[in-house]
Amino acid sequence: MQQYEVHELPKIREKYKYKTKWELILAVQKMRADGYTISQISEVFRIGGRAITSYCKVPPEDKEKYDEVPMVKKSITTKNKELKADIILNVHNMIADGYSKQKIAEAIGKSERTVRRYLTADPSAQRGKSVSNRWSKLDPYKDEILKLSAKGQSSFKIFNSIKKSGYTGSASRIRAFLYNYNIGAATEVNRSNLSICRIERPTLIALLYKDISKVKDICHEHFINIIELYPELGQLFQLLKEFKELLNGTNTNKLDIWIVAARSLDIPELNSFLTGVERDLDAIRNAIAFSYSNGLAEGTVNKIKVIKRIMYGRCGFHMLRRKVMLNNVN
Repeated sequence: MQQYEVHELPKIREKYKYKTKWELILAVQKMRADGYTISQISEVFRIGGRAITSYCKVPPEDKEKYDEVPMVKKSITTKNKELKADIILNVHNMIADGYSKQKIAEAIGKSERTVRRYLTADPSAQRGKSVSNRWSKLDPYKDEILKLSAKGQSSFKIFNSIKKSGYTGSASRIRAFLYNYNIGAATEVNRSNLSICRIERPTLIALLYKDISKVKDICHEHFINIIELYPELGQLFQLLKEFKELLNGTNTNKLDIWIVAARSLDIPELNSFLTGVERDLDAIRNAIAFSYSNGLAEGTVNKIKVIKRIMYGRCGFHMLRRKVMLNNVN
């Protein structure tokens, strides 16, 4: 097996240089005959091991098949836009000269799919074919979506509304459209005197748990503007505030009124929460009416489980009982 150092690669490439596909095949076969391994040949010519194996099997009578195929230096991988533009231009010229996509793919060392992409690519190699004008299922309904959004309807309600009109796409497309659309064009509220700023979704979610003074990237003025643009969001925050007051108070009669008000919003996530509330209605009423807590019992059970896991598989019930009692004494 032949050995060489990295600094010797330029000399080896000069020794086995080529201009056509047939000369490359002969150079690969000669290097193989000289005792070089497939990985070494791959490093010299920058081609894959499978290609080298197939080149070694090409018989001399196939010379005419490859002799006229020019070789394009594989500089695409350098991410140099000028070099890539040259490759794209060469692909177009080879198509004009009558070469098939398969032969062009062999010449540039890429797949036929890449060749087809280069045929529709921007000749300057700045980007691929533009898709900004591609038709979307959402296009016929965009005006209606913006009108419904301006009225404060959620994307889920908008989805159900336009679905009745024949929309066959997904609800996620509506959310993405409203998110990327300029909020000033999606509302009838006059915002000419306001500076435009984007409030991210995580910031609004943080308001569910924290006071607005403790949440970054939003102030009271921004919150008021958001409520004006999306009244449904304001109703949701008001319901949350009322529920916190319910839990901190002692009046259980307000719970039924709160449930009816929450149901009227018809938000799927909120409806799921209300289903759980109604399932444990008696327990929630007791939690509101009484100041008792089962925290002590839950803590004791959790402590027993920890002890049980520590001694799992090594002791029986009697040992577990003693360890729990000893732990309580300590």
